[in-house]
Amino acid sequence: MMTHEQKTRLGIFLSLATVIFIAVAGFFVIPKLRDPGTVFTIKFRDQSVHGLLVSSPVKYRGVEIGRVTRIEVSPTDLDCVLVEVKIRPELVMKTDMRAVLVYTGLTGQKFIELSGGSLASENLKAHGEIPTGRGLGERADDIIANIETTAKRITELLAPENVERFSAFLENAEKSSAAISGVLESRRASLENTLLNFEKASLEFARATEKFVPMTEDMDRLIKSLEANSRETLGNISRRFSSEELGQAIKDVRSFLDTASVSLKKVESVLLEQQAELTRTFASLGVAVENLARFAREIAEEPSSILRTRKDKKK
Repeated sequence: MMTHEQKTRLGIFLSLATVIFIAVAGFFVIPKLRDPGTVFTIKFRDQSVHGLLVSSPVKYRGVEIGRVTRIEVSPTDLDCVLVEVKIRPELVMKTDMRAVLVYTGLTGQKFIELSGGSLASENLKAHGEIPTGRGLGERADDIIANIETTAKRITELLAPENVERFSAFLENAEKSSAAISGVLESRRASLENTLLNFEKASLEFARATEKFVPMTEDMDRLIKSLEANSRETLGNISRRFSSEELGQAIKDVRSFLDTASVSLKKVESVLLEQQAELTRTFASLGVAVENLARFAREIAEEPSSILRTRKDKKK
């Protein structure tokens, strides 16, 4: 059976244990209660998070909006580091936001910087994953890779064979320029004459253009005059004749054209019928013309033949 002193000691121990438990629980629970927010996950793959600590700030465009709550290696992917962040509940996260690691200063510590996000994109749900972007480390790697590639190309360019080729190219360019200079010098007079002729042609073209402008103006006035005269003539015709008279005149013209067409067809048929006779007539005329031509040549060659012919007839 416990004595009164033992009961007192046990009561004091239990009281102290209760106080210590409450203090420890308050130490861990109260910060959680004072730090409300929404938890999101960020996966940093093939990237070191050295310098990022639990309670490191999370910023959006330079404004602190949360804290890092947990950092651990992914149990399913050793190349991936899982980082949990708690974001203030009043800030709405978007699916097109990106997270990058940024150095705080020369100390090597890092924080998470969020960027992007648009009102038109969907909201990111709690415990969702915030995609990562390209931070300074990746950009530095790209810069180093570009510098290495540039240095390699410069080294290849400065190789002895390339230097010899470049020297040969410069020498050939110098020779070519000297040859071109010589040709230009020898053709200097011809070039000057060509330029003078071109200048004269330009001046003549300018004068022709100046003459062409009044011509176009005259043509414009002529066209306007013809248009006005035609309108006036049509107006006079419409005022002078009624629509019935114009219709009758058009019918008469059509009947005249029909009669003329019939007449032309008859003439054509007559010509076709007389074609053979005309051909024979033209052939006879051709023979007569040939005889006359031969007779004229004979007279021209020997005029006395006419006299002999007459004497023969008298005898």
